[in-house]
Amino acid sequence: MQVFSPWPPGLLRTGLDVPSAVDVCAALCNIDVYAVLTGERGWSPDQVEQWWCGALVCELLS
Repeated sequence: MQVFSPWPPGLLRTGLDVPSAVDVCAALCNIDVYAVLTGERGWSPDQVEQWWCGALVCELLS
């Protein structure tokens, strides 16, 4: 909540409030996702980080 609360109005995509943005971030950026991508799917840590960055931009920002 502390990360997203100070963001200016209009930065989050339409219809997305701060609690929902936190939920999206928690759903995408967790250790289970990281473990599956690096351990089972063969992604490098850098690939995961790049994917997270792109996915979060698409999911969070207007």
